[in-house]
Amino acid sequence: MKRFFFVLCTIFLAASAFSQSVLPPRSPSVQMPPIPRDGEGSVGAIVPILIYHSIRPYIPTDTKGARRWIATPDTLESELAWLRQNGYSSITFDALTANVQDGAPLPAKPIIISFDDDWQSQYVNAVPLLKKYGFTATFFVWVRAVGRAHHMTWDEIQELDAQGMEIGCHTLTHLILPKLKDDDFLRREIVSAKKTIEARIGHPVTSLAYPFGQYDERVVAIAREAGFTSARSTWPGVFHTKDGMLSLTGLIRTETTTNLVDTLSRQLAQAERQDMRGLGVAEPR
Repeated sequence: MKRFFFVLCTIFLAASAFSQSVLPPRSPSVQMPPIPRDGEGSVGAIVPILIYHSIRPYIPTDTKGARRWIATPDTLESELAWLRQNGYSSITFDALTANVQDGAPLPAKPIIISFDDDWQSQYVNAVPLLKKYGFTATFFVWVRAVGRAHHMTWDEIQELDAQGMEIGCHTLTHLILPKLKDDDFLRREIVSAKKTIEARIGHPVTSLAYPFGQYDERVVAIAREAGFTSARSTWPGVFHTKDGMLSLTGLIRTETTTNLVDTLSRQLAQAERQDMRGLGVAEPR
């Protein structure tokens, strides 16, 4: 009986560890990032940026907090199917930058689909669905996690790059960047991560996702210095301008968020109100 009880305890602990290991680290009690400059300026573009993390079914040991970061494969498929049926076309962060900065053309209904933290579940569950519905996506790489249990390998990241997916940077060790008071340490998190990914995929990496969506003016300055042309937070919004390319807004997608149709309707209506106030949202060209 004691042996049986010991085995049960071992299985439970292993399952608990698994449920935590396949999810992003729990966000500490952090304040919302500064209100972004995204949306300021005279000309901009309306492009929803969707933010996904782990793509897998729930398991019994998932905590309520852990489930805040999961979208199941069924949910992702329903959202991709709806986007395809309603005429959306996926674009990259580089394409958004080119449009906002230089007026490069965009499709009639552009959308950016992004995935944070290089979870293996994205490679296994999300990529086949992206291909099924004809979308590409941006995968933000948390460098030190690559190759760990439940994370992608460099070979898989290189494969995604070769398949036309955009590879972005999610820093070296996924820390809250504004809390790093030492500038050299902060640069290492941003610059070293960028160089590591570039060495692996063989071309420049120009898009950054701030861990936990957190940034400040100092973080933005170092991101710009490092050569990033776009950087995404987790502040909600869909309207992007020249002044906000390093504090882009986005829409987190999980099992617990408002359904995609309602979320987009609300955000697009808000963006149109901005346009009515004379902020000059550019039509796709």
